[in-house]
Amino acid sequence: MFEIIQPYAGEAITGLLGGFVAWIFTRKKTNAEVDTTEIDNGDKVIKRYKDALDDLEVRYEKKYLHLEQMSKNIESLFEKKEQVLTQEITYHKKQAALYKKMYDDKVREFNKYKKEHP
Repeated sequence: MFEIIQPYAGEAITGLLGGFVAWIFTRKKTNAEVDTTEIDNGDKVIKRYKDALDDLEVRYEKKYLHLEQMSKNIESLFEKKEQVLTQEITYHKKQAALYKKMYDDKVREFNKYKKEHP
């Protein structure tokens, strides 16, 4: 049995040893690539974080201006509403005075009629 394996033993050992040596160098290369990738990823993360921080001020300023504009719009709406309500109050006061005058006239007419026709 050893005679069958002996011609191929040298090639098998050479193949295994070559594979082991190739694995060691490939592992070192892979580790170096992973380190480089990690550094690149770290740089990208830092760049994105910096961009987000730079953008944050712009977004907050835009939001603040929007809120300020909305508050001015609401204030003007309430002022217009106040004017309309004031006009309505004035109108209703005039209507109430008119109806009171009409009522008083009718009461006077009735009392006059009552005196004339006992």
